[in-house]
Amino acid sequence: MLDLQELYNELPLPKKPSSNSFSAKAIMGYENHRIARDFNDNPSLLILISEKKQDFFVANQNLFNIRVTHNVKCEIEIDKKISHNNFSVVSYVGQNDEVKDIFLNTCQVLIKSLGENPSNKKIKQTVDKFIELFKAIKEPPKKSIQGLWSELFLIEQSATPEQIILGWHSIPEEKFDFSFDKLRIEVKSSVTESRTHHFSIAQLNPVGNTEIIIASILLNTSIGGLSVMELLKKISCKLDAFPKQKEKLHLLAYSTLGIDVERVNEVRFDYELAKKSLQYYKAEDIPKIETINFPKEVSNVRFTSNLINSNHLETNIDTVIKPYITNEI
Repeated sequence: MLDLQELYNELPLPKKPSSNSFSAKAIMGYENHRIARDFNDNPSLLILISEKKQDFFVANQNLFNIRVTHNVKCEIEIDKKISHNNFSVVSYVGQNDEVKDIFLNTCQVLIKSLGENPSNKKIKQTVDKFIELFKAIKEPPKKSIQGLWSELFLIEQSATPEQIILGWHSIPEEKFDFSFDKLRIEVKSSVTESRTHHFSIAQLNPVGNTEIIIASILLNTSIGGLSVMELLKKISCKLDAFPKQKEKLHLLAYSTLGIDVERVNEVRFDYELAKKSLQYYKAEDIPKIETINFPKEVSNVRFTSNLINSNHLETNIDTVIKPYITNEI
């Protein structure tokens, strides 16, 4: 599939200053649909409506910097030629370049699940994902950029990121970052030279026969490091055969960032340092407060633990999860 950002950047502004006039090109592999530029220099996804599927009962929407209009007769300029057709149009109408890039990335991710000839129901589902995403990125971040970067880094370290993404939390507020059957993995990072991390009491005290592994990473901000967006791109390259995991990866990452998407390219971490410093620990080997020492009426207990004297495992993420996953996806 073409890089939609690259394709968009090649599009000229349409000559006609009309809301339904676009400069556009077909998306390779999904030629019924278009990536487009409007007269205000904003991107749109044009989803073709066939003659048999024009019975739309979905309201047009304009919120969260996303404008959605259905069954619109559009004038398309391409290679100095004009054509007309009916589309559902999903447009970004803001002015932030980082968010504009996220819109184009989202188009690229969702187009595969949308398909070449989507039903009205599928179009509505896709539009709803755009709305929910852009609603989320207007809200406070659910996790710091450092925290999200660390989780994405762990996914990127896997030879099978599609398996890791399946175990990734559905919401950032979950107790553990990754869950695989009886295994729980929590990612902790520090921007100091000390391997000191903050824990909730539940993150180091397993329930029943659950095993808890802590992935510890030392980070350093670096102007030459990788951003969240660049990590996402590295992971995405490995997920072309796994559209559901790619969709989860991008939509969860963007919604986690919230309003921090506007500065997502400003924060970068040293990738090589992270790679060299990544270590895995069993929860039982980390100094902690035992739950047995607290009455059941006490909750939300948090503490800081230094792992300097804790033994780490000689392993990697794929070996850690292997006993807890199946090969079927």
